[in-house]
Order: sequence, then C-alpha cells, then structure tokens
Amino acid sequence: MRLLVGYTADDRGAEAIALASALGGEGAHLDVAIVLPQSTPFSASYPGGDHGYRSILAEKIDGWAQTALGLVPAGISARVIARSVASPAQGLILLAQETGARAIVLGGRARHVAGFFVPGSVASSLLHASPVPVAMGNPGAVAALARAGGKLGRVTAFVGTRAGARGVIQAAASAAARRPHLTLRVVSLVAQDELGEGKTDLPTAISAAEARVRDVLTEHRIEAEISIASGNSIDDAIAELEWNDGDIAFVGSSRLARKKRLFLGSTGQRILRTLPVPLVVVPKNHTSEPTQS
Repeated sequence: MRLLVGYTADDRGAEAIALASALGGEGAHLDVAIVLPQSTPFSASYPGGDHGYRSILAEKIDGWAQTALGLVPAGISARVIARSVASPAQGLILLAQETGARAIVLGGRARHVAGFFVPGSVASSLLHASPVPVAMGNPGAVAALARAGGKLGRVTAFVGTRAGARGVIQAAASAAARRPHLTLRVVSLVAQDELGEGKTDLPTAISAAEARVRDVLTEHRIEAEISIASGNSIDDAIAELEWNDGDIAFVGSSRLARKKRLFLGSTGQRILRTLPVPLVVVPKNHTSEPTQS
C-alpha cells in the first residue's frame, strides 16, 4: 500500500507519519512530501543521489528529510520528496497522482477556541477537492493510536441515509481486509431533528437504516458489525458511539461533491470536529478493489 504523507517539521509531521504507518501497516511504502513555496526553486528525493544544492536551505531540508525518515517504523519503506509548489494542497494532489498514492495523510488539526478540532487551510482545501481519500487525526486521535502500539484494531464506516454508502463501506472493508485481525463496524447516524415533522418516528427510522446497511453488506458479501446511533441531533447520535484505542473511521463525501472528488458535507464536518480517532474521508464514487468475506 502506497501513501503520500503531507509532512511539516513539527509535531503535526510526526503525527502524520505515525498515522500513515498505522494505516499502511507492515510492507507499506510512504512518500513523505515536503512542499515549499513556488518562489523556492527546489526539488529533491531522499534517499537518493546528490540533488545539486549546497545552500543553507538545502542543508535545512536535508535535516528535515533525515528526521522524517527516522520516524518511519521498521518494516515500512519510505522516501522524502521535496517540491516547490504554487499551492500546498494542489501540490499534494499532484504528488499523490504522480506517485499512485492510495491516500493523502495529514497530521493533527488546529484546536478551535471552543475546544473542537477544525482542519487547517491545507486540509480544508484537500477535503473539498482531493481525488483520493484524505486521512487525518488530531493529536488525541494519534495518541490513541500510540496507546495501541501504533496498530489498528477496528475500522468504522459512517454511512448516511442517502446514496453513497457502498463506496464508503467498500473502502473501509478493503482497509480491514488487508490485515486479518482488523474488524469492521458500519455505523448509521439517525437524528430525530432531521426526520421531519410527522414524516416518521425514530424507531421506524432506526429499523430502516439498519435494513439499508444490511442490504449493502449482503450485496457485497461483507461481514461487519452494524451499529445504529441515534439521538435528538446528529451530535447526540455521535456521542452515543464508543471508541477503542486503535480505531479508525471512514466517512464519505457530500452528495454535492463532483464525481471522484471530495467534498466534506455538514454531517462529515460534525464528525470530524469531535471524533476521538483518526478519520479517512472518501471521494464521491470512489472505488476500491472488491472485498469478499
């Protein structure tokens, strides 16, 4: 499995490498990207030959590269790519396409003054334009991974009431199938305040949500635990879920997204800001290799 890591020479960069290492597992390959302003005419790959620069900047990037490579666990191959780009987000997208990455992995999100986590500018851009999945986790989520020894234990797929559940479930099932010990959970959120006045009651909506999930799992012959989280609001429903160290979650894009592009909708944003585990956002109409039980 090949992943592109958006690396910065700080705690967020270390978190991104830790998350990518856990997501990829033993035998994975990480392309660790250091993106520089376009005004900096620099391009290099590490390990590799002499890149031809003998400046203070080159020495600094050499140091960043060596630090990044030193964070990669044994059993995972890696190289660092330094590239000058006009836009960090666009640069990461182009590098993901160039390297054939299965996902772009980012580090911790910035903390909002209200105590929630929100994506930074680069992450926000990727969450509305990337053609490949984007994985990210706040420092608390990465700490939970560390408590699990850097190993994933369970994959959770969030699915909604509209079309699009298949792509998210398939992506999560594909991730779980790469390691036999991983379990798969499929979660549907049902909120009373989104059902509409007099249209249906909560028990009926819960039964319908469970039936939809079961139909998708049966169609694709995927085995998974089904969990229907409910409450007066989406936030209440999310709060009902339990999480373990080593968990990771998958969520799909809004129905407003362009085909094969990310666009994080309102429910996805609410999941993102409160989730205590890393999150992978899957583009609309994303396809994974078939997974059968």
